[in-house]
Amino acid sequence: MTEPSPASPGLPGDAALRTAVVTGPTGLLGTAVVTALLDRGTEVRAVVRDEERARRVLPAHPDLRIVRGDVTDVPGFAAALSGADAVFHLAAYFREYYQPNADRELLLRTNVTAVEELLRAAADSGVRTVVHTSSTGALDPDAHRGRPADESTPNGSPDQPHAYRASKVRAEAVVRAFAERQGPDGVRVPMVLPGWMWGPGDQAPTSAGRLFLAVASGAIRALPRVGNHVVDARDVAGALIAAALRGESGRRYVVAGSWHSLDEICRGIVRAAGTGTVPRPIPAAVAHGVAGLAEAKARLTGGTPVATRTGIRTLTEGDRARFSSERARRELGVVFRPLEQTLADQAAWHRSHRQLPAGAAPSGRR
Repeated sequence: MTEPSPASPGLPGDAALRTAVVTGPTGLLGTAVVTALLDRGTEVRAVVRDEERARRVLPAHPDLRIVRGDVTDVPGFAAALSGADAVFHLAAYFREYYQPNADRELLLRTNVTAVEELLRAAADSGVRTVVHTSSTGALDPDAHRGRPADESTPNGSPDQPHAYRASKVRAEAVVRAFAERQGPDGVRVPMVLPGWMWGPGDQAPTSAGRLFLAVASGAIRALPRVGNHVVDARDVAGALIAAALRGESGRRYVVAGSWHSLDEICRGIVRAAGTGTVPRPIPAAVAHGVAGLAEAKARLTGGTPVATRTGIRTLTEGDRARFSSERARRELGVVFRPLEQTLADQAAWHRSHRQLPAGAAPSGRR
């Protein structure tokens, strides 16, 4: 895959981020991006479907403007793009990780079609920079056997069974084609590819937040003997802002963090939360079968399973995948928090939102 050359010193500096539009601002990554932008003095226009929820979730700040809109209907909020220096596109549909039989049509509409429509609307509105949030899941982990995957790694198939990953592959193709049509004087569209994101502010919660709470409450007794790359959402937010300032159009930046075993992550959760028990490691095939039973039970009760077969399969695939974030470190100045700090901050956030016992405290249990 041919990519543009590294960014040059002539790219915009801090003054270029006076005003930014953020899609998907109420999620784990979205709240981190909005908070970081506000902290640096940027006026933020947050595009949300639910204004009431957004006001509960996002910081109360004079530079924050709530814009009602849906990424599946870009014309409905396109007016908010006018005068913006950058758009941070974070909105995505990833429900298949924890909800079986997710809406594939809505997934493609949100993760692929909306990307192209947003890019066109940004160009029509005179926006100079759109930062696209992709995923390390778009990369083919088997392409570089023996060394970590990076930005030169080919993507996986756009027709693979894993619908979320396939949508990210398709979205990257949309971004590359758009960047090529725009040329050097058009909209600049750098892409950031995060790993598995954790950290405070997981309102939804994501698969990471669900796992954190399940382990902290003792609701999950066993997990596959696997591992994955973990990255703090706040570090990804920093990478996105750096990409807006210094990233090259069409160029990818892997922001994967560090690889940790799931057992190590769970032990860290128990220590940070001061509650729960460390699930016992079991073979991935056994965990897949248990997840299938959990899905069947959820169908009967109308609940949400603690784990899904897609989620277990994703963890299993992540066990063999290794990623290098060297380009993001070198060109964007990205740094990563240690896992212990991320989990401690996440525990404190869950505790402050009454999702953990108020009296719970970090434990020395291992």
